[in-house]
Amino acid sequence: MRRFLTVLIVFVAWSGTALAENQTGQVDARAARLGTLSPEERKLLSVHLLQGPVILTEFQNRQTDLPAVIYAAQIQAPAKTVAEVIGNPGDYPTFMSALTSVDVKSVNGPMTAFDWSWGVSLFSMTGRNVMTTYPGNDERGYRFDIRTLGGDLGIGRVMWRVYPEGPKKSVVVFSSRLDMRNANYITRQLAKEGNAVNRTINVAVAMVTLLEIKAEAEKREGTHVNAKFRAKPLRRPYVNMEALRKLLGRGDLVLMDIDGETMQSVTVVGRAGARVDKVRRVMLDPEEFGQSMLHGSCAEIVERSNKGVRFEWEIPIPLIHVGGEMMLRPSPTVISVDGISGTLSRGQWRFDTHRYRGGEAGVMGWATFDPADSPKLIRKLIAGNTYFSHGFVAATQLAVMRSLRTRVHLSGR
Repeated sequence: MRRFLTVLIVFVAWSGTALAENQTGQVDARAARLGTLSPEERKLLSVHLLQGPVILTEFQNRQTDLPAVIYAAQIQAPAKTVAEVIGNPGDYPTFMSALTSVDVKSVNGPMTAFDWSWGVSLFSMTGRNVMTTYPGNDERGYRFDIRTLGGDLGIGRVMWRVYPEGPKKSVVVFSSRLDMRNANYITRQLAKEGNAVNRTINVAVAMVTLLEIKAEAEKREGTHVNAKFRAKPLRRPYVNMEALRKLLGRGDLVLMDIDGETMQSVTVVGRAGARVDKVRRVMLDPEEFGQSMLHGSCAEIVERSNKGVRFEWEIPIPLIHVGGEMMLRPSPTVISVDGISGTLSRGQWRFDTHRYRGGEAGVMGWATFDPADSPKLIRKLIAGNTYFSHGFVAATQLAVMRSLRTRVHLSGR
């Protein structure tokens, strides 16, 4: 987040579904309803929360043309401790590295108005928020409503819900929606690309903010693990696609496997809205699938051999060359894509489909890649900010699912 505004320009190139999600009219992101996860949904996701945060990115709907992000994480701290961290914005700069200041303007009962700012070497950003704290306790949990009234990232709303899971454990559900369309000049220009940019920003902000809240609460309880672990071999995660079918009707899921500060892998699951045979035809075509997976403007087959299909890909980003070679290994089951050279040359991606009753395809993709394995500018942008790096990975994997779905529906086959 310390270099957040500049990074948004890079994110536009990864948001390949932007053209397929044109704006249909403005809504007030401060007033639109924010969804959450029901007790049944939290129970369904509990096995994944043991591994790391979970993100549900809702689809566009008739009530609002802007995407919402629902983010959940298990925190090794009592609900009261987590609530104390969230409910005192004046303390945020002491543990949120991006923030340079928080100026509490007024406190009126449960409402706290505050301005925030953060700075980088070339510019700074500011915003105005109002937080409403609702009555809560250790039995029923806590709730906080934050409305962004204006500033360099536009307007929006955030809803924090803290659910007790025992005397020393809690689950936080963090729902957010941002609208950049009336923000500063740079963010307005980015927002013209479509809702994919709004969604990407929501994912990045949610990731960094949530993980910093989680870390601070656990530090206060002495349970935070601030260590790096050895990377594990990429393996197929356990995902019950049948059990998740209804939830995937609301949006796509991103499941993260994090050990301490180390991202082991990230998984995205979603419903394709098309039959399995149609989805797999796109996934088995390197030029189609290459453009879907990398959100690139071009993907070209270089060689076919018994090892697989080698293809080149490229994304034309101003001032940055992003591209390289990858190898796609077709299979009746798991489809493998591995980086060979260039950007993300050490990345590994795996994809498979699940056939739902009626023939609709569910898609699961799991991957491991290091965003530092990128051009120099991108490495500088994420350097020193582990949480932003995690957000970059999550947003990229989510965009893969959205872009693949778009390719499938545009293929006409």
